[in-house]
This record gives sequence, C-alpha cells and structure tokens, in this order.
Amino acid sequence: MGVDIDNLDSDEILGKMESFIRDKRVQQIVTVNTEFLVASQKDQRFRAILSKSSINTADSVGVLWAAKFLSLPLITYPILDFLQALWQTLYTGLSIVFYPSYIRSVLKEKNSGSELIWKIAEKAAQNGFKIFLLGGYGDTPKIVEDRLREKFASLQVVGANSWDPDKEGIIEKIKARKPDILMVAYGSIKQEKWIEQNQQNLGIPVAIGLGGTFDYMAGKRPSPPQILRDIGLEWAFRLVTQPYRLKRIITAVPVFIWLTIQYKLQIQKPYRENVAAAVIRDDGKILICKRISGYKGYSFEGEHWQIPQGGIEKNETLEQALARELEEEVGITEFKNLGEIYNAHSYDWPIKLARESYYGKYRGQRQNLVFIRVPDSVQLRLDQKEFGDYKWVDVSDLRNLVHPVRHRLADEIYDNFEKFVK
Repeated sequence: MGVDIDNLDSDEILGKMESFIRDKRVQQIVTVNTEFLVASQKDQRFRAILSKSSINTADSVGVLWAAKFLSLPLITYPILDFLQALWQTLYTGLSIVFYPSYIRSVLKEKNSGSELIWKIAEKAAQNGFKIFLLGGYGDTPKIVEDRLREKFASLQVVGANSWDPDKEGIIEKIKARKPDILMVAYGSIKQEKWIEQNQQNLGIPVAIGLGGTFDYMAGKRPSPPQILRDIGLEWAFRLVTQPYRLKRIITAVPVFIWLTIQYKLQIQKPYRENVAAAVIRDDGKILICKRISGYKGYSFEGEHWQIPQGGIEKNETLEQALARELEEEVGITEFKNLGEIYNAHSYDWPIKLARESYYGKYRGQRQNLVFIRVPDSVQLRLDQKEFGDYKWVDVSDLRNLVHPVRHRLADEIYDNFEKFVK
C-alpha cells in the first residue's frame, strides 16, 4: 500500500541495530502489522513515519501474504483483472495454512515485537547494551524486566516504568539513564508517533514500539499458541479471548484484504509525471512555499511547506512544464537551468486519494527534479489559491521544514546540491 517493508531476517535486523548503537545514530524500528498499513491510508503523519523509519519489519503473516499477493501479475482488462485478483486472494490466502513457504517467497520472515524483544535482549546482554522499558500499565514493565533478567542475567535494564507519555519531565528522566535501546509500549501507532516526536531529544540510538508485547510477557493477556502465530490465525485466538477487539480485528483482516486488492489494481496504472523545482538564489538559499490547502479525508490537510511543483501535461516537455509551473505558482519567468534529475522520486498515493484524483487514472506520482538559479533580487508573485507565504532557507534545514511526505524529495535535493549548485 505504498509502505516499504525491509526483507530482513532477525539476525540482519539485530546486526543493523548493533551498528546503529555503535555509530550512535538515532534510528527508529517499526514492526509493521496490517492495522498499520490500513492506518497509513488515512493518516499522513503516520505514513511519513513508516516512510522514514530506519527498519520496517513484517509483524504479521498478513504482511507476508500481501507482499506475495502483490507480486503476482494481473491481466490488464477491466473487470477481468478484478476477478483474477479475487482468485489470487483465495489461493494465496489458503496457502498461509497449507503451503506457508509459498507465502514467504517475497518477504522471507515475520519479525513481530513479541519475537524480537527476546532476541534484542539477548543481543543487548551479549554486548553490554542498556535497555529502557517504557509503557504498559502499573507493574507491567517491571514484570517484563524480571522475565528478561531470568533468561539473560547480565542484561542491563536501566529503567522499567509505565509513565504516562504526557508526564512532565519524562524525556529528561529517560535521558539521565542513558539507554542504548528504548522499548515503548504505549499502544500501536500512538507509540510510533511518540517515538518519532521525541527520539531526537532523547538521543537514544534505537527505539522500537512493542504494542501489547509487555502485556503478553507479563501475563496480563493470554498469548496465542505458536501454531496459530505460524499460520496467521492470532486474530482468531484474540477474537475468542478478547472479543472487545472485534473492531480492530475487522480492520486487520477483512478491511486490510479489501484495501490490498484495491491497491493491487491501483499499481497497474501509470504514475502521473511531475516536475519539482529547487529554486536557488545566488546566495545559496532555497525557496519553499506554504501550501494553504490539502486533501480532504486524509490528514495532509491544512498548511504545510513544500517546494514549487506541478504536473506535466500531455504533449508537454519537462522544460515547458517547469516554465509554466514557475510562472503560475510563484511568478518566476527568468531563471537559469542548473540541471535535472529524471525520476528523482516516485511514490504511490493512498488508495482513496488515487481513486478520487484525476479520474482514478494514476497510481501515484513520479517526480522529476530540476535545479534552477535566480538572482537575489528576484520578485515573487504567489498563486493565492495555492500558496499563502514563502521563505528562503538553507538547504540543510529543508528536510526539517517541509511536510513529511516531501522528505524523500528533500533528501534528493540535499544529496545533489553541491553537484548542481556551484
């Protein structure tokens, strides 16, 4: 559904985690389940978190199924493609139980939080890494600490607290313990947003959200038998033992399957070609504009910063589209072309947005990036329907200022800035 999943086994994940700690880089690991992928279709901030996280693991058999299902080719005839997708849904779904190796032929391994926590603890004990357990209720994190210490006596747990995420001074208290690994259990999605918002201030090399893992380890909730985990039927066990989760189970299973079918049909379509302009003044500053509108029904609404960009119309060259967009959006008519990066960045739109935009003709957008130079004295004239303000910023600040959905394009600009801007 437009979210990248890393095709890593647990040893590879632990190896990357160790390198993050030794390099003292701040990185977020997300265990992506089917609920996450459904949420990414409406929640732009969460989608951006999944886009920029360092590692996304497959946290459920459903994610493994989707990867396999989406890899299968479709015929290109309307209605027939839908019928074929339904047939593929049926036999790949049955393969989860009767031919599990088939489902694992695209993404090789499921790595859920409940499995990773033990492996991370073992790696930490072997290497002297310090762990902080945050979240859960009451004595839950302390029980989790005891369980981990029972198995790994040398494990350094420097904190085990169920502090409220909004508790005053929580960041300073965690920082004072100087952990290498932060495990957060504030509940799915909420915990990922909390990590993304606070990890830079915390300065902790590795942070990972673990959802209900603390509760299962502490015995607060019954854990699904391993055989049900292996064949992707944890949801059935939870439906029986925790019927109040019915709404979540509906989201994680039938809603997810239906959206995956829709996405499979979406990715048969072409990308809409787009041109994005990195407008550079003689003093090296880059132009960003504040967009005043967004997409209804999708949390990309409201004001946000971006660089000038727009679609390339039929029978229009890149240069013609660039000139038209610059004149229409910011009133620039004279500039020097410093160079282009074709296909700098492609991304799929959320399913609802793809269905409702441009008569449903496109799967997403393919951006072509052009670096241009303008004099310091350039006068701008903003399209008042598009932008409400503008400012000139250092390229090093670009990523932190633009909307998260623009981060990958911002990275392309930063990485190629010296190449084009002499």
